[in-house]
Amino acid sequence: MIALAGAFLVTASLWAGTVRAQTVPVRSYVQPGTPVPAVVPGPELPLTLPEAVYLGLRQNSAVRGAYLQRVLDSFNLRVAESLFSPKGVLTTSALIDRTGSSRNGELRAAPTVQLLTPLGTTISFGWDVGQRARRQTGNGQVGNGMLAGSSDLTLSVIQPLLRGAGPEVATAPLRQARLEERYNRLRLKSTVANTVTEIVGAYHQFLQARQQIALARNALDRARELETTNQALIRAGRMAEAELVQAQSTAVNQELAVLQAESGFDAARLRLLGLLALDLNTRIVPSDRLTAEPVRVELETARALAFENRPDYLSQIISNEAAKIGLDVARNQRLWDLTVVAGVSLSGSGRTGLRASERLPSTKTDLRGGIQLSIPINNPAIEQQEVQATVGLRQAEVQLDQLRIQVETQVRDGVRDLEASWRRYTLSRRSRDLAERTLAVETVKLRAGRSTNFQVVAFQDQLRAAESAELGTLIAYLDSLVALDQLLGTTLDTWRIELNDAAR
Repeated sequence: MIALAGAFLVTASLWAGTVRAQTVPVRSYVQPGTPVPAVVPGPELPLTLPEAVYLGLRQNSAVRGAYLQRVLDSFNLRVAESLFSPKGVLTTSALIDRTGSSRNGELRAAPTVQLLTPLGTTISFGWDVGQRARRQTGNGQVGNGMLAGSSDLTLSVIQPLLRGAGPEVATAPLRQARLEERYNRLRLKSTVANTVTEIVGAYHQFLQARQQIALARNALDRARELETTNQALIRAGRMAEAELVQAQSTAVNQELAVLQAESGFDAARLRLLGLLALDLNTRIVPSDRLTAEPVRVELETARALAFENRPDYLSQIISNEAAKIGLDVARNQRLWDLTVVAGVSLSGSGRTGLRASERLPSTKTDLRGGIQLSIPINNPAIEQQEVQATVGLRQAEVQLDQLRIQVETQVRDGVRDLEASWRRYTLSRRSRDLAERTLAVETVKLRAGRSTNFQVVAFQDQLRAAESAELGTLIAYLDSLVALDQLLGTTLDTWRIELNDAAR
């Protein structure tokens, strides 16, 4: 029993040692020596906001993918536009067979052409011309060869009178394709506008992050200046040395704030470079300055612009038009299938296929014609299509009504948010100015011995917060302008961007 307990203790000790050894992390990506900076040093690239927008439109992956999709959309429309164009097929064959002492060969060509008219008429024309050769052999002697040619011409016309008749039904696929093309253009416009909005927002964040570094460094300078003032007061015997700790702590905290601001700036730089599809080591520097002017927006004008330009609203209108076409087709499919059929055929034969074609005018002409009627009985699936199309149209109309209310609500919110953003910016700017004046007065009082170190540090914190608030409200106002452009569907007009749509 004692031996068993000793073995257990030894095993537990070994297991504990193993666990302790495994808890020490060893990271494979850690390199010995001096840490390598995340950004490779190099020349800086000044970049303005318009340059960032147009550079992103040339290289952004989402925009490039949207334009590639437009190539496919263009070809799909081309296929749909050929609905009423003649379409032909050429079928050729060459056959050789041997049966006993007989060898047979046959060549045949059969071109056919089919045409669909906007009335639903189907016209088919075919020409089947062939040449057959037969050779008989026996006892090593070659017999006489026989040639036979044939040529057949056929023409047929099929005209529906009820189901599938009329331009409303026959042209439905073409009209659907044209509506789809309009929708695809709006999708491209939406993709480009969203990309512009993302780039502008990223650039604003980039500017904000760079300005945050400047604000943090200014706060650090003020903290160090306070520390210097405290040291001078201590040497003059007007302040206790223990109070210097608070000023030193403030300076350290501001150094930490500078590091955090620099980290945020690098993150904003990487996000912007990703949207512009540039090398992530590129050291871009914003060239624009953060300024803003009040913009007056008329609500009724904004509403009209939104209903004229918003891609989602216009896309829903297209969906309603497509649903109406689908309902017309579904109602037509419930009709009886009454069709008039007419055809003519000419057959000729001769020594060769060419001779057979030459004799076609003198051959007998076969004419045929008639009426076909097909009546569906007890087939609820046909009515189901109409019910589905009717419900689909009603749902599209409801969605359009909901979207109309949504657009108007968003426009009102956007206009109100823009006005509120400007008021917040003006108030924050005034608050920052007052905080600067208060800190300046309190600093003079501290040097005169009429204030405390704690009060000056508190006013420094208030100024730092007021500066950040002013910067944040300025960026929020600029972003509100960008958001309002997107709500109104006027982003491309604002930036004077014309879509280079090859399909268009």
